[in-house]
Order: sequence, then structure tokens, then C-alpha cells
Amino acid sequence: MFIAVTALPGDPAAYLEAAALCGLAPAEARSRCAGPLPRILVRQAAGPDAQRIAEGLEALGFRALAADPKAVPTDARRVVARQLAWTDTGFQVTDGQGRSHDVFFPDLTLFQTGFRATSHTEVTTSTERKFSMGRALATGGLSISKTVETTSTEVTSHREAFILALREEGQPEVMLYESKLNFQCLGAALQHTRAGNLKALLERLTALSGVRVEARAGDPAFLRGLPQVGVDEVDLALYLARY
Repeated sequence: MFIAVTALPGDPAAYLEAAALCGLAPAEARSRCAGPLPRILVRQAAGPDAQRIAEGLEALGFRALAADPKAVPTDARRVVARQLAWTDTGFQVTDGQGRSHDVFFPDLTLFQTGFRATSHTEVTTSTERKFSMGRALATGGLSISKTVETTSTEVTSHREAFILALREEGQPEVMLYESKLNFQCLGAALQHTRAGNLKALLERLTALSGVRVEARAGDPAFLRGLPQVGVDEVDLALYLARY
């Protein structure tokens, strides 16, 4: 399990006690608490130890939570929408398997925005014949070229924006990716770019539902401060930004 702090104490002396509690040097404890909150203070701890440390941090004036990385939601547990249609009480989305899911405005609790970056590596190998002086001399001019193999690597990166709709406990989250969603639901408000369409969709969703928007998962400073705990950093950022 990992332990994150969502609020810090006003007493500087608390950091010394927190460092001892977590088995960290004081400077390391301060460093891990620096930057946009929440921050992960302990990256790995056994279940009973994690709970004990979290309770100890609370007693020192921190707000803390202990969580299992397996509890962090991923797209495998979400509804990834391809189509969206408005209804009288919310909207209906269709996923990639053609299944429909009704979403009711009163059940929505939060919209989160951010970006998911992906990279693709393509390796290309080509062969060509080139003049070889050594071969020409060795064969008396019978062969004057040799086959040369060339390998090139091209890496392309893509950053995709999204809206994540959270609902009441027990209902799966709904992921709206700018490149996967059909924006015909915007009607006359349809924009010329996918980025513009996603922005227009968010504006309509918030206007109709009155639900607030949380954008920390798209903050590079917040993402850079997250350590490796065995889950995707964007999913981890979305999870922590709810606290």
C-alpha cells in the first residue's frame, strides 16, 4: 500500500516526527511533501503498517490516506464512450462494444480533466547495394558492391485530452476521450477541432449538471511529483486529485 498526504500541518516540528514514523530522513520527508497536494509520502508499506502510519500522521496534523494500488481505477473498469446522446435526465453513452449506459445528472459527483500521453516506436529496416572497393579488389572486379542493411527508429508521441465523469459509489466512471468520442451530440455547437469539441462538451455538461470540474490530473507539476507505485501515473493522479 502507499500513503498519501492531502493536507499538511502548520507546525514545522511535525515533519521531524513524521519522518521518524515513516522511516525517512527529515529532508526526504519534506521533499516528498513539497509541491501540489496530494503527495505520496510512503510508496510501499504492508497493510497493518500503512494504517498505523496513516493514523500517526493524522495525529501529527496531516491529513493522510492509505490505499492499495489495486484500488486505483483504470480504463479497464470504466465505460469508455464512443457515442453520447442527451436524455431528459442526463445522457446516454455507447461503448466500443455497442452497449448503452444511462448516466443521470443527480448521480454525477465530479468531472475530471487531463491528458493521456502515448508513444509509438516504429523500427524500419532497409537493404541496398553499395560500391565496395575492397570487394572489387578481392574479386578482381567480378563483384564491386555489397549489401548494406540500415535500421532506423522513429518515435511518435500523442497527447489526448479527456473528461472523466465520476458518479455515486458503485457506478463505473465514464471516460470521454477527444479522439474516440463522436461529438454529433453538440449539434449546432459542433466545433472545427476535437479540442474545441471537448471544451464545448465540458461546458454543456457542467451547465446542465451543476457539477464541479477538477483539473489537477492535467497539471504537469502535479504529475511530475508522483512516484512509481505500480499504476499508470495519469490514473494515479486522477485518484489522488479527488481528495
